[in-house]
Amino acid sequence: FGGDHAFRHGERAEGAIIAGLEKAMSEHLLKDGRTLILRDPTLADAQEMIDYLKIVGGETDFLLADENGIEGLTLEGEHGWIAGTLSAPNTKMFIGTIDGEIVLVCDVRAANRARIAQVGEVAISIKRAYWRLGIGTIAMQAMIDFARSTNFLRILSLEVREGNDRAISLYQRCGFVEVGRHKGKLNIRGTYYDELLMELDLT
Repeated sequence: FGGDHAFRHGERAEGAIIAGLEKAMSEHLLKDGRTLILRDPTLADAQEMIDYLKIVGGETDFLLADENGIEGLTLEGEHGWIAGTLSAPNTKMFIGTIDGEIVLVCDVRAANRARIAQVGEVAISIKRAYWRLGIGTIAMQAMIDFARSTNFLRILSLEVREGNDRAISLYQRCGFVEVGRHKGKLNIRGTYYDELLMELDLT
């Protein structure tokens, strides 16, 4: 989660992002009685999001990032990524917090080329300490609801590593089906794994 996309709108956009935070929040009761807050990210979240990526990358081999996060990612770059995401059409990022701590990051990201603009790419990660609380289901449903609300996106697409059975089961429960795979695409510490391609038809 992050990138080096330039952002040129400065303080005006930052103020708009922060001003719009309150109405973008929703609360969800978890299995253990705690409350998950889903909201838009703000530029103030950038450093915690960089740290978050290193944490989740070091907790599992099912993500593309490892314990080093994204190589070359800077705070300025993360600011640009957040701001660009919030202003992009048919695109939505959710931050999930519990007691103020970021425990979830997920997004639906529309392709930026006209011929595939109707496809939304889905990505999700959750801190290991917060697995099995229903957060994945809440996040997936929020992304699906957003995609349907656009009245534009027709397909949601995601990639998942073979062997990630809990994630695959979640996606299947949400209506995603396997449509193909990339053989041996993922190199995890010298072992090659297939990448499954899954889609949800929104039409």
